[in-house]
Amino acid sequence: MEKLAKCKMVIGTYINDNIILGGPYVAEFETSDNKFFIKVEQCGYRKISIKASEDTSVFELYGVFTKIERLLMIFDGQFLNLENLEFTDSSDTEKSMLKSVGNNLMHQRLTYFKSVDLVSYKADKLLEFDEVLSSDLYDKWEQLLEELDIAHQMYLYAMGDTKITVDVKCAFLIELAETLVEVLKVYTDSFQKLKPGNGTSLKECVKALIEEYGKDIFEREMEANEKEFLSTMINSRIRIMHIKRNQKKKYFNGNESVLYILKLSLLYRRILLDILGVDKQVYIDKLQKCVSRLNRWNDTLDKLLLRL
Repeated sequence: MEKLAKCKMVIGTYINDNIILGGPYVAEFETSDNKFFIKVEQCGYRKISIKASEDTSVFELYGVFTKIERLLMIFDGQFLNLENLEFTDSSDTEKSMLKSVGNNLMHQRLTYFKSVDLVSYKADKLLEFDEVLSSDLYDKWEQLLEELDIAHQMYLYAMGDTKITVDVKCAFLIELAETLVEVLKVYTDSFQKLKPGNGTSLKECVKALIEEYGKDIFEREMEANEKEFLSTMINSRIRIMHIKRNQKKKYFNGNESVLYILKLSLLYRRILLDILGVDKQVYIDKLQKCVSRLNRWNDTLDKLLLRL
């Protein structure tokens, strides 16, 4: 039987294409069980370092590492490019084996860790990690990931460079409304009367989420023609999930699908930040700038409003 590789440290370094990452920003904390010390630093590039209190399976270390990556993606709106992954500081595993493990994990990374070109680190970032990252936030994130389960994977694949067409990505994000309502019922006092999948329609879930968390994101659409906008959104999901004879005529075209992938991603991220207890005042200005930019993108919104 092959020996399980163990060590105390994993380090990942990141760059982003065409831009130098800002800084200096640093956040460091110990997990509540005192098992891991986590440090994220950025100045020109980003580095995540995780040190265990004792020799630990490389796969457990990597699991903590990817949880941090996925949390940072909620702040940034995209994954940065992982340039190097290094496992070090072991009392009984050879350096050559640790290097091999790092190389293998780099090559086996899930496709969603490469974000789609639609998103931009500068344009879609909502906050700097050093403003909020802490042991308490990490604990909440671990619990939330467990609650979201496959739904968060679905969100990440929709935002990843996965070769899925934009209309399908948009449909996936629309479908997530039911899951988000269910999660919010657990974590907040909101939506307690809604029953997704058992009497509450997808349209009702989308409307409830927009009214509670997305008024500023979808303000123009809802003011122009709320009924037709919500119907068009739901039709876009129906078009992907049903045969042609059961499809509706009015749905998002290609450019509109791109626009609502980005807007629904903002809504999703905002909801998760709220559940995590991040004060909206930390990111509201950047959120509003994101929405303003999207509302002007290619005149797509103006054209949609004309045909609602």
